[in-house]
Amino acid sequence: MSAETVSPNSFRAFVLSSSLHAAAVVLVLLAGWTATREADTSKVIELVAGEGDNFSAREAPALGVPGGVTVPVPAAPAPRPAPAPEPVVERAAPPEPVTPVPEPVAPPAPKTPVTKNAVKADDAPPNFKKKIDYAIVRGDAKAKQQIRKERDAEAKRVAEEKKRMSKEEFDRAQKGKTSAGKAGASTKVARVDAEGIAKGVVGGSPANKSGGAGGKALKASGDDVLAAYDQFFREELRRKFDPPPGLAETLRATFQVRSNPDGSLTNPRVLKGSGSRQFDDAVLEAIRRMKMPARPDKRAETVEFTFSMREMSEG
Repeated sequence: MSAETVSPNSFRAFVLSSSLHAAAVVLVLLAGWTATREADTSKVIELVAGEGDNFSAREAPALGVPGGVTVPVPAAPAPRPAPAPEPVVERAAPPEPVTPVPEPVAPPAPKTPVTKNAVKADDAPPNFKKKIDYAIVRGDAKAKQQIRKERDAEAKRVAEEKKRMSKEEFDRAQKGKTSAGKAGASTKVARVDAEGIAKGVVGGSPANKSGGAGGKALKASGDDVLAAYDQFFREELRRKFDPPPGLAETLRATFQVRSNPDGSLTNPRVLKGSGSRQFDDAVLEAIRRMKMPARPDKRAETVEFTFSMREMSEG
């Protein structure tokens, strides 16, 4: 279709159709945005550490005593070297007693009857076997004695060597100990400010003398005292809540409770159940066992809040 044949009615119909489509897209986007707004928006408030109910505290109290003095605390001494072992002198084993080897005694020669033709004793042939046996026994005894002397001399030499090495190690240890003592003499003494409160925390500020709010942070991130009180309420609820076994992490319910000026909680009830009677009853029982401090504003209020199993893993 050419440009000359387009009528004004067709152009208006095109504009009207485009406007309707754009309006439909805007409605879809608006519906999605409204659905996302239903999610809970939470404000993270950290409570400072330390005992007490000072919800306006911005820093955790320092550990100490009210009006405490500044006490110099010496730094940890340098580790002393281990004392050198005393030289161990090994005594040489006493030589084994040498048992003298008795010389073999030749048995008396049997008497032979004297005959006329008998040969004289001086003319008898020498007994070489006896002499050889005697020489073997005597040589073996001398060899054993010589080996024993060599062993004793070697043991004495080893003991002297160990003694000399031990003395050298002792001298080195004493020299190192003297050097460490000179180095430690110039170490500066650290000083600690003891100003604080008796139930403060390490790393806290001595400017806070009225205690903390039962949290873990050393500094608070918000200025709203009531918000800190509400955060303490949720922390205490997580501590008192004892979940029954086998519950899913997706369980979530809305509750209502009356918060009185003295901190007591009354009339807890379920506004929107989680679908699990065990979970809802466990939360109500935890609320009954809670002990809150007095409210900072000294007023009563009906509190509505949502609690889920997922908060236990996040806490």
